[in-house]
Amino acid sequence: MSQTLRQQQIIGWLRENQASTVLDLADHFQVSDETIRRDLKTLAESGIVEKFHGGVRLNEMAWEAPFERRLQQQAGAKRRIAAAAAEQIEDGATILLDNSSSSCFLARELAARRRGLTAITFSVEVASILSSAGPHHRIILPGGELRAEDRTLVGASAIEFASRFTPGLFVMSVAAASAGRGCLDFDMFETEFKRAMIPLAERVMLLLDSSKYAKHGLIQVCGWSAIDIFVSDAPPPEAIAHSLEHAEVLVAN
Repeated sequence: MSQTLRQQQIIGWLRENQASTVLDLADHFQVSDETIRRDLKTLAESGIVEKFHGGVRLNEMAWEAPFERRLQQQAGAKRRIAAAAAEQIEDGATILLDNSSSSCFLARELAARRRGLTAITFSVEVASILSSAGPHHRIILPGGELRAEDRTLVGASAIEFASRFTPGLFVMSVAAASAGRGCLDFDMFETEFKRAMIPLAERVMLLLDSSKYAKHGLIQVCGWSAIDIFVSDAPPPEAIAHSLEHAEVLVAN
């Protein structure tokens, strides 16, 4: 379900303040209590917020964790996924890596095991990991504003720059997976970036640890038809597997 601008602003407010009352939200956004209650009802039905007596808070299980915590969560699964994904990438390949924690794990595998890659990424963290291999890879970063919390280059100019390339493989991860809605995320910039890059690549690889099957997302990135290679640490649920019959599905040991 698409969110209105105010509903997205409510989510941002709750990220900063942890929880809030209906009255405080109505006062902050200069709307009626009833309008806020309707917004919260929509967000609660999407699994993004939890209502309690007199107030509301973000659903911690549904909201994407800060980047440092994401690097620690499901680390074993992400390492196995990265190892399996690296097997699909040959020396000399041209790849586009997103700024996810899963791409960081993949970058570690590629730095150790591959040579001659051309890697385009918005992530300074991913670029740093790949550069640790020395002069073995060509690493391309766009211009833009550096977002401190996850060391990602953001902005319209960054997307425009990356859109000039035609990589053989675009590697991405998302915050949640839905049988009906496909790949879901929370961040507006990352969603726009992924949507812009998917049509440019010859193939799209999705790295998805199995905890994402039970999570909710805010914004649709793409449907399952956009995915060519699906890599996870556990088989996808039956409904998702059915939507991936066209793709190569890899389950990491």
